[in-house]
This record gives sequence, C-alpha cells and structure tokens, in this order.
Amino acid sequence: MSGSIKRVSVMIKIGICDDDWKSAETIQKYLELLGKKYQYKLELEVYSSGEELICGYEEGNRFDLIYLDIEMKGMDGIETARWIREQHYHMILIYVSSYDTYLKQLFEVEPFRFLQKPVSLEAFEEVFLKAVQRIEEQKGEYFRFQSGRNMINLLCREILYIESAGRKVIVHTVNHTYEYYDKLDHVEEQLSAFRFVRIHKAYLVNMDNIEAFQYERLSLKDGTILNISEKNRPRIRSIFWNYCHGEDVNGG
Repeated sequence: MSGSIKRVSVMIKIGICDDDWKSAETIQKYLELLGKKYQYKLELEVYSSGEELICGYEEGNRFDLIYLDIEMKGMDGIETARWIREQHYHMILIYVSSYDTYLKQLFEVEPFRFLQKPVSLEAFEEVFLKAVQRIEEQKGEYFRFQSGRNMINLLCREILYIESAGRKVIVHTVNHTYEYYDKLDHVEEQLSAFRFVRIHKAYLVNMDNIEAFQYERLSLKDGTILNISEKNRPRIRSIFWNYCHGEDVNGG
C-alpha cells in the first residue's frame, strides 16, 4: 500500500495507562464527553501497566497523546515515559497522578502537563484542548503507510531519510526502519510540501534532520552519512544554503 499524508485533526489516537481502573475509567469518560462536545474523533486504548502499554506499542499501536500515571506496579510512569521518549521523542505525555514529588524525574521525560488526582473535568478539559492544539498546530503532518500487517503513522519531522531498495522503500527514523512497497519518485511527490530533498536516486532526505553538510555528502542527526550524487551537488548546495537562511527549500 502506498503512503499518504494524514491530518491529525481527522483522528486523535490516545493511550490511557493507569493501574487504577477507576481513574482510567474517569479519564476515558472525560475524553468521550470532550470528543462529543468539540466533535473530535478520538480512538482510545486503555492499559493497566507500563509493560502492557509497551507491548501495545511494539504491536503497532501509535498514539498522538498518552495519559500516564506515575506510581504503578512493576514499570512505573517515569520508566515507561523514558522508554516512550526513546521510541517517539515528540509524543505528548500528560501525567495524571496523586503524586507531585517527582519533579526532577518528570523534567527528564518532558511531560506536556501534570494533572493532580482527583482531577476535575474543568482542569482536564483545559489541558486536553491545549494538547489538541499542540497536535494540530505544532506537530504538523503524519506520513501514513502500511508496513507488513501494521499501519504506521509517523510525524514527517521524525523521518531522517527514505531509501529506495528495489521495489521497496525503507523509511529511516532514529530508532526504527520500516519497509513497504512503493517507488521513491511517488514518495517524493507525496512529501513535496515538506522539507524533503532528493540528494540521490536512492535517497530522499529530511532537511530538518541534517547535522552537517559537505559538497559531496551530508550527515544526519543519528550519525548516518549519505553521499550526494554528482549531478545533484550544485542544486543541493543551493537548497541547503537557502534552508540555513530560513528560506523555503521547496520554493513555496
């Protein structure tokens, strides 16, 4: 299946992770009420532990937002958040907890907000709307494609580069690679509105994730070094120069 660009306003996927079923039920109820009130289409998944959430993530569940308790049996909310950050740095995390004594640890995993239990609908609504605004206005667009049996939604800004490999393309992020059947020419066309640049017949690179540029090659934020094809070097140098000076690399 070919990839596509998908706006997050169409569907917001939310994970709830709390070993207190009453608290999880309250969060779910609040979200359902707010979804109806503001006409958001929400897809909710509830987990009773950090281990269960991670298992769901590894099975292909991807979220725009996660509500997370801090003190849970087994893997606590801080440890779970560290794991999430390693896989999906831009994930919006909201802690809903009775405990506010973890400020240093919370700072390390950069939660979006902290809600004190028991949380009122009014306070919950205020934070929810701010999170949705962040998702829609600051997180940008998702690139959607099917890899094996899993439907993958990736923030365009998380993609390092996309590589052509025979009849497949390989999507590279910092922590994962995904393969699916498509042509790089088609992917380049789909991502033409974003800061992706074709540096080689085999490579489509996200300009936002370039760490260093040389005339013949460039390096990405994860240390990957890619060669720029000879015929593309003058064009790429000009594009990179414009990019460094805040100009649109696609001329828009």
